Amino acid sequence: MKKAILWVLLVVVCIGTYHLTNRTEIYTQRPGVEEVEQAKQLLSSDNMLYMDYKLKNTDIGEGEYKASGITRDTQVDYTFDIKKSGNYYLELEYKSAEDVLSEFTVEVSVNDKQPFEEMKTITLPLKWVDETKDYKIDGYGDETAPMQIKSSDLISTYLYDSSFKTALPLNFYLEEGENIISITNMASDGLEVGDLRITPAESNLPTYEEYIESIGASYEETVGVLHSINAIDYISKSSIGAIYNTENNPSLSPYEVEYKKLNTITYKQAGINIEYPVEIEQDGYYSLAFHYRNKKEEFSSFATIYIDNNIPFEECISYEFAPTGNSYKNITLSDQENVPYKFYLTKGTHTISIRGEREPIMQAYEYGRMLCEHITKFGLDITKISGGSIDENRTWKMTKYIDNIPEYLWAYEVIINEMRAMLMQYGEYASASALFADLDEAQMFIDNMQEYPDEIALYINELTGKDASVLTSLSNFTTALMVEDFSLDMIYVYNNHELPAESVGVLANVRNWFELLLNSFTTNKYDVKEVPEGELTVWVNRAITHVDLLQKMVDTNFTPQTGIKVNISAMPDANKLVMSAAANDTPDVALGLGSHLPFELASRGALYDMTQFEDFWSVADRFVEGVFVPYTFNEGVYAIPETIDFHVLAYRKDILENLDLDVPSTWDDVIGMLPTLSRYGMNFYHNISSGVGYKWFYQTSSLIFQNDGQIYAEDGLTTALDTPNSIKGLQALGDLFIKYSLDTQVNSFLSSFRYATLPIGIVDSTEYILIKNGAPELEGQWAIAPYPATEKEDGTLDRSYVAGTTGGIIFDDTQMPQEAFEFLKWWTDEQTQVSYAHTLRSTYGEEFFWLSANIEALKDAPIAQQDKQVILDQVEWIKDVPRTPGQYLVERGISDAWNEMVFKGTSAQVAMDEQVIAINREMEKKMRELGYIDEDGNLLKSYVIRDDEWIKDQIEKEGTR
Repeated sequence: MKKAILWVLLVVVCIGTYHLTNRTEIYTQRPGVEEVEQAKQLLSSDNMLYMDYKLKNTDIGEGEYKASGITRDTQVDYTFDIKKSGNYYLELEYKSAEDVLSEFTVEVSVNDKQPFEEMKTITLPLKWVDETKDYKIDGYGDETAPMQIKSSDLISTYLYDSSFKTALPLNFYLEEGENIISITNMASDGLEVGDLRITPAESNLPTYEEYIESIGASYEETVGVLHSINAIDYISKSSIGAIYNTENNPSLSPYEVEYKKLNTITYKQAGINIEYPVEIEQDGYYSLAFHYRNKKEEFSSFATIYIDNNIPFEECISYEFAPTGNSYKNITLSDQENVPYKFYLTKGTHTISIRGEREPIMQAYEYGRMLCEHITKFGLDITKISGGSIDENRTWKMTKYIDNIPEYLWAYEVIINEMRAMLMQYGEYASASALFADLDEAQMFIDNMQEYPDEIALYINELTGKDASVLTSLSNFTTALMVEDFSLDMIYVYNNHELPAESVGVLANVRNWFELLLNSFTTNKYDVKEVPEGELTVWVNRAITHVDLLQKMVDTNFTPQTGIKVNISAMPDANKLVMSAAANDTPDVALGLGSHLPFELASRGALYDMTQFEDFWSVADRFVEGVFVPYTFNEGVYAIPETIDFHVLAYRKDILENLDLDVPSTWDDVIGMLPTLSRYGMNFYHNISSGVGYKWFYQTSSLIFQNDGQIYAEDGLTTALDTPNSIKGLQALGDLFIKYSLDTQVNSFLSSFRYATLPIGIVDSTEYILIKNGAPELEGQWAIAPYPATEKEDGTLDRSYVAGTTGGIIFDDTQMPQEAFEFLKWWTDEQTQVSYAHTLRSTYGEEFFWLSANIEALKDAPIAQQDKQVILDQVEWIKDVPRTPGQYLVERGISDAWNEMVFKGTSAQVAMDEQVIAINREMEKKMRELGYIDEDGNLLKSYVIRDDEWIKDQIEKEGTR
């Protein structure tokens, strides 16, 4: 028996080895150049991309030129008389206004033409420096990242596209004779451009051997030289995307067990240039090493190295940094034989710069995007013929209708093999690296389809399905390929000296682990500290990063201006504020509260009525009226908004164009497009379908307001959800799912949007950012539009939508009410909000997205200008549901009514009638508890419902309008 088992195991091992060997042979067999070109011609769209443009235009221009521009609104024109046709680099001088903190995006055209797509998105980076290198200590004894200051220097930079696809600048082909180059600002105001310089598009970089020969200096050993440059000691950086980190790793410097030290710089995108100083005591040749971490899974990252702002030799372009997992490793810049390169440095101060690159992988990425785009279109062509539901018993002859099916599948396979061959050298385990698993899966599906091309309709889910398909595999691949997670600890400039160890070793790591464990039981750094008398106490319902930044801004700005000292701390649980108020254990101010909490606290007499401040309505003019509605209680307003949210339509431009569909403006337009979407197996996404079971006000109430419905009766004692207009709005919402078959549950709109099963739908700010960051392959293929409107009888459009906000409150028992309001005024001021939003991103990373409720500050949000205008127009329509005692049952009642309608086919009137009884009973109970009615239901004092119109009237009457 044992022998039999051993034989079985041996056979399994042999079979596995055979397959792995074959797999490697197949994957390393690269298609021929002609095959690849033929496949590209078959699959390419009409839009020329830069990588292809560069291959088709190889002539190099001649001579250098410089011109000043003529400004026309947001466009500047430069005229040049070119002596020789060819490719040129463009170098632009520019400067940003003081109040501009976002990098610029410009369009470039040559003689009113844009030969390649990337000319539409040219990035002009800013220059950032630290406010100080004297790192401040927060309330817990940890180092905090310094403020990032935008340099006011004039910047001169070569032009790159927004994705930084190339290590060298973009080539622009100019004809002999007169050429007009136009640069158009597509971002915010504040861009001041200077001269434009043109140089031939040739690098003129020597090889390493040529570099050494050109130096002409004799090589002399320098005795024991090691310059260690900490990554946090940079001079400047070109993007706020390079951020400080405090890592718990004894192999890094500096490091302490109990207190966090800033010790690394991390970036997650290409094109970021970080510049460092080094002081050289003696002329000579030096090696260059980096202590780094590349967390990209089993795949290399790349960077170009500059010495004194110049690339020394060709081999410094897109140098490969192997993956290291979670560990930090040393790497010395070396040739293929691991012989270190030598850099000649003279005595004095020099700069070393490292810039993240993507060029070695960009052709494969563009191939991946090309495949995704073609497969999406191909899937639509199939569905146009076969319909949305496939009859598996039918005999299909799809090649009669689409005669290129075999050629398409062949081209897919060719391009996938070419992508794999291009990238294998950068995989930690060649073709077995994790990154290639998605390519393997895509090829497996394609292999199955190639056997039966006439039956491609039966394979539509394997081709474009959202769960497991060629499209999902390629989309996942392109996303993973573009991910960067590169951290830098130290740079070493050395000669004839050993590098410091890259790791402290196993024993030191074990000791560190035990010290951390012991410290977690003994430290008192997070104990609540008593606030000195006379200081304003502020609790913040946000992460500690927000708390640290706000405290710094208060200490450097608010306190010096007003003399009011403020102690800010993180709030462990905002929902316990009600209990804290009952126990008289509250701060002066609380921030970051959801829109339901201020009412709960105000109705219990725990909050200060902000209308008591003389200038409150002037301050309220900073915001859209609708955001105040949930903060009102009778005649008072008990919170001031901090952040806002938007709801807009996100749509796939490529899909709608292919289906000949217009972007809908109204709900009638949405309904009109549904049959076409359904015919091709697609649908429209309504945000009520996210989540399971309970539906919130922001998901259910927008159509009620658009149809002039009300949530409460005028006296505020009962609900008005059963009145005609409210029923009309609720029925309109239900009909979208009952009559027109919208999906009732969507687990991930991002996935459905990427794979075109839901090519259009309602998104909020979170989903908007997810699409921006999570689907890079859709760049340029999607856009946003206003929230669908209801057309009124007079022809006007109502785009009202319900969205949540966060706000700040003042507790009624504060001994410093005026100081508290001064703090809130400062905190919600335009300048403070703009500074906070940009500092948050520049200090802690671009994932920290702050959407200020202050409309003027919102105009400066780091959002593409075209999208920002849609958002600014839409937020003017924001409403929120007034809060009343028992409102939680109102929200649940609408949710239950929707579920009853959609899943049981009940009409809106019947479904809501059942809910209204319970809602009114609960509201009566709460009104009795709060003393508005007696036991017999008699009115003791009036309860007033306030809407956005009342807010608007107060601002116009009492404010600055």
